[in-house]
Amino acid sequence: MGEADLRRIIARVEDLPTLPRTVLRITELVNDPRASAKDLSIIITDDQVLTARLLKLVNSSFYGFPQRVSTVTGAIVLLGFDAIRNLLLTTSVLDLFPARIAHVRRDQEQLWDHSLGCAIGAKAIGNFLRHDKLEELFVAGLLHDIGKIVEMMFLPDEFARITERVRAEGELISSAEQELLGCTHADIGRLLAERWNLPAKLVGVIARHHTPAAAGVFAIESSIVHLADIFTRALDLGSGGDDKVPPLDKAAWELLKLKPGAVDAIMASMLTEFDDIRSFLS
Repeated sequence: MGEADLRRIIARVEDLPTLPRTVLRITELVNDPRASAKDLSIIITDDQVLTARLLKLVNSSFYGFPQRVSTVTGAIVLLGFDAIRNLLLTTSVLDLFPARIAHVRRDQEQLWDHSLGCAIGAKAIGNFLRHDKLEELFVAGLLHDIGKIVEMMFLPDEFARITERVRAEGELISSAEQELLGCTHADIGRLLAERWNLPAKLVGVIARHHTPAAAGVFAIESSIVHLADIFTRALDLGSGGDDKVPPLDKAAWELLKLKPGAVDAIMASMLTEFDDIRSFLS
């Protein structure tokens, strides 16, 4: 399927949600070199829900700051503009896809658990590799399968056929998507991320988390999320839509140069952090 065919699928999704105006304003401000912490604080504090979520998150075990952070400005100074944008983007995206049908809600909850596990894994791998953008990796892991949510919510008949094929044939969900839709959740997720004007690196990771060798300048981040996805499936945290562990991309493994002992430590930390981090998104 070509780009035009993919866009026709997306065009069928008439009610595809848009990001909240506040988040769009935050994204614009983060990209403005003249913006100050005070400017960003004014926008965030105008939204009580985002303010509460930000303060809950900055005081959670995810960061582990020794003293309580009580102001938005304090959170911005501690975390930086990019981290604030990424974290508020994440919590806002989670609100955009309310599941109204019971079985869809169950599938969606399982997928969010899988995505959260992948986010924790991506951050853990990045920490081990001394990557300087851990929040960015967390967000990339959390949103890597956003295309599956679009399928669940807006292409329910097609998604039902995909999941039935996965159960009957025992194949990977991406293979079933390709055969029945002509594209995969990674393709759909990329188009949605582009429509939302998300950062190019995040778009690239969403598009290439199964094929990190083709991610170009975002190969490291795509490889990290690719590996975190595999670890999450191996640990059985949630469900990515099938019961299989996807094949490891050899180039990704060679690029990251993780040793077996590191893998054990990373997976152990994922299990430890999963329940703690899950609480701030609930």
